[in-house]
Amino acid sequence: MSNVDKIISLNITQFPQNLLISDIDNEIKIQVVNHSSKKETFKLEFEGENLNIELESEEFRDHIEFEPGKTKTIDLKLIPTVNGYGKLTINVNWLKIIQFKVKVQKVRDAVPNSKIQKILDRHYLQITQKIEPFDPDNYFIGMTQDVIKKAEKQLKTLREEFETAQSMGSPTSQLLEKIDSYIIQLAKGYLSINTPLKALEFALMLSDNTEQVKLYTNLIRAYASKDFNQVVQITTNLQDLDIQQNILKYLAIDQVLINPEQAVRTALLIQTPSFKEDLLITVFSKVIESNPSLAQSLVSQIDNKLLKTKVLFNIARKLHAQNSTLVNIFKSIIHTILQSYLDNLDNKKVKKESYELLKDSICIFAEIENPSSANSIIESITVNDLKEKLAKDLFDVIYEIIDEIQTKIEATPVFSQYFLLNSYVSKITTDIKNFSLSGGNVSNNILANDFNFNIVLLSLFGFEFSVFPIIDRVYNDLKYSLKKSFAYYIFPSPENYTEKELRTLNSSLKQFFNNLNSAPGQTIVFNLDFIPYLGKPTIIISSDQESNDRIYKKIKKIGETVNIIVDDSVFKGGKISEELINIFPTNKAKIVNLILSYEFINDYDLFKNFIQSLL
Repeated sequence: MSNVDKIISLNITQFPQNLLISDIDNEIKIQVVNHSSKKETFKLEFEGENLNIELESEEFRDHIEFEPGKTKTIDLKLIPTVNGYGKLTINVNWLKIIQFKVKVQKVRDAVPNSKIQKILDRHYLQITQKIEPFDPDNYFIGMTQDVIKKAEKQLKTLREEFETAQSMGSPTSQLLEKIDSYIIQLAKGYLSINTPLKALEFALMLSDNTEQVKLYTNLIRAYASKDFNQVVQITTNLQDLDIQQNILKYLAIDQVLINPEQAVRTALLIQTPSFKEDLLITVFSKVIESNPSLAQSLVSQIDNKLLKTKVLFNIARKLHAQNSTLVNIFKSIIHTILQSYLDNLDNKKVKKESYELLKDSICIFAEIENPSSANSIIESITVNDLKEKLAKDLFDVIYEIIDEIQTKIEATPVFSQYFLLNSYVSKITTDIKNFSLSGGNVSNNILANDFNFNIVLLSLFGFEFSVFPIIDRVYNDLKYSLKKSFAYYIFPSPENYTEKELRTLNSSLKQFFNNLNSAPGQTIVFNLDFIPYLGKPTIIISSDQESNDRIYKKIKKIGETVNIIVDDSVFKGGKISEELINIFPTNKAKIVNLILSYEFINDYDLFKNFIQSLL
């Protein structure tokens, strides 16, 4: 019975008293009873040392629930693996379920307060490039080739007049204005007849450098409406980088509403990073306003991940205003900005800006998708510092602290017991098998081939009870307390030694005591029998005079409470005694008939003291 409120009891209803051998079923039956007034859970553990344990039912391999008052029967089979002994340990743990309240962090079901519009507004792209209206038709005039030739002659005449007036010190301002006017007219004329390079040459003839650049730029912008690829080639071949980039800017802006894809490609030709970024912002801002979906398809052309993210934010801002779904776009934003962050770990400025964009992106994603998906993104980040910072900064958006009822199982040991069982595996003959099946048993020192003893108890008679438990208990007590040992052999004959049983007796004794010659000195073999109660513990021995004196002196130490009878007539000799004399070598063993009254069976301490006196 357990010691915790008698919650459970184990009753062993079948236990092997015989020698364990591998050729037979060594069965144990245990009845387990739950004495609790409610359902309880137990964990039963069966451990074997030098034993293999087979459970008949898989039910008992894990924890098991018992209804109140419920009884379950456990069937075990023991399979020995060595000569000597096997150890069976039974442990029972009461699995007590305890509920307790803890504060736990969990992912929210939904974002408590919307922040999406506020975040999108914070990342609104401001256009830095001034966009002025431009009409290319102003640079195409109806001049034929003949008219152009006449205008060129007039221009030549005006130039000659200008040089003469200049050499004479006369006023030249009016002439210069006429000359510039003819130059502008001729530039537009050549542009009109699809001769842009000639038109540009005339633009460079203007007297004022500023006006030269202005006309040059406008001529290119105007001709782009006819042959965009040619003007881009002309522009990219210019040696003056400032003029080149300025013209590309105008070309890109002019194309925003005509051909947005072409506008983006033109902006990407800019070589100065800051200038390119400003222009791309301007271009994409215009495209986003008119067609955010188109802008989304063009954004992949931007190499700068940080700029790409900013543009995507503005696309999202426009789509959000149109009540469009933003899940996919923010998946793209998060992927892009996370890569930018990882690529710029050594650039503090970019890293900081990237982090803010990443944090805002995940915040919006938690709102438009769900906090659980946002948490999955954070958990997938391999940089621990970044993961921890995002989880901390976005805690109120994605997570919450709640009181949660949890349960734990507290294992309380309520039963533990081990049993030592004698085992034999070496040579299992038919006689050894019959010996075990008849309830035969042998002390483990003999089985382990340890013959360091000089006392052997042979119990060869059957009773209505088993003598094995008391003999084995005394054997183990004395072995571990006094470090002294005796040996025992028990063969409870069920048929009073028929010819078959005598053969089993003879064969098993010879096999087990084969190495008796290695025992130190002469061994006294007690042929032990029990007789009914005599009113007083009684010992009867039958032997020769020399042995009697030696044995009598030893057992006399027990005291006056025991009758000691030495008898060389009625209790001397006999069929079994003669059989033993033929089995044991006379030079190593002395056979002594020993009879004890039942009082020894019912008084363990008395029996133990008696055996101890013989050692």
